[in-house]
Amino acid sequence: MTRPVNCPACGAADLDVCRYDSMMVLRSDLAFFTLRCPQCGTKVSALQPIPLALREEIRFAAIEVGAGMGRD
Repeated sequence: MTRPVNCPACGAADLDVCRYDSMMVLRSDLAFFTLRCPQCGTKVSALQPIPLALREEIRFAAIEVGAGMGRD
């Protein structure tokens, strides 16, 4: 379950990490996301659990680059 991400500049609430600009996967269930606030354009970064909607995409990418995360 992801935690809410809010913009520190304008206060926009519940930014969607699925709309990330970049993501650094730290574990199979945790990543560091960078995204832009849709209201003011501020770059926002957050350490968040990886949403279920992104897990299959990440698993596939890990397999493609041999990162080891895609193995059972």
